Amino acid sequence: MPEITLIVDELSGDLLLESPDHVSADLLEEITTHLGAAQELGCARPLDILPPPHVVPAEEIAVSISVRVAGYYHNSLTEGPGRRSSVLFQFCPLACKGCWVTNLHDPNAGALIPADHMAKALLDPAFKRDGVSILGGEPFVQAEALMALIRALRARDCQHILCYSRYTYEALRSWGARQPAIKAVLDELDILVDGPYIESQAGGAGAWTGSGNQRVINLCATRRKGQIVLYSC
Repeated sequence: MPEITLIVDELSGDLLLESPDHVSADLLEEITTHLGAAQELGCARPLDILPPPHVVPAEEIAVSISVRVAGYYHNSLTEGPGRRSSVLFQFCPLACKGCWVTNLHDPNAGALIPADHMAKALLDPAFKRDGVSILGGEPFVQAEALMALIRALRARDCQHILCYSRYTYEALRSWGARQPAIKAVLDELDILVDGPYIESQAGGAGAWTGSGNQRVINLCATRRKGQIVLYSC
């Protein structure tokens, strides 16, 4: 019998099967017989996405730093340590082959939401969380808005923030020398998951990554040591 990993969500009672593509068809059939039909859940593609919190008057957007988002959700167990509330930034110029979230590529889709409004929605006290995860799309193409959201989350006492980027840490750090907002984000995040999605390396994906080339970088330790330190899951 091959080894399989099952995760039980203690709040919802949902049962998650890790890496079902590595499980034989016979075993999947047996699991389905006992537990019922499944729904596929992948990084950056949750089952239920909440729309942007509310429509904000244009006058307020004009005087606020706003993030363009497609939506957000709570109770994620696949996008960082513990239980997460996650937000999907709209727009990605890279459009990696095989991307799961092609709906997030359009720069004009989604809605503009002031950073403080978005932080309030993500930290809704009705939901338990160990931190917030920021996904896309590509969050760093909205660097100033990304930094504004991070500051708004910290102001509301969010203790742990993780961000995904299709760009590598080295590239972002280099650009940060010319773009203060990028440097400020890297100096504030707890974890960065970096690198493009490479379809041919999907089989080597880790717990929170989509393909084997992507790294989970402990930015707190990286800043202390002055060299990249990977996060130990």
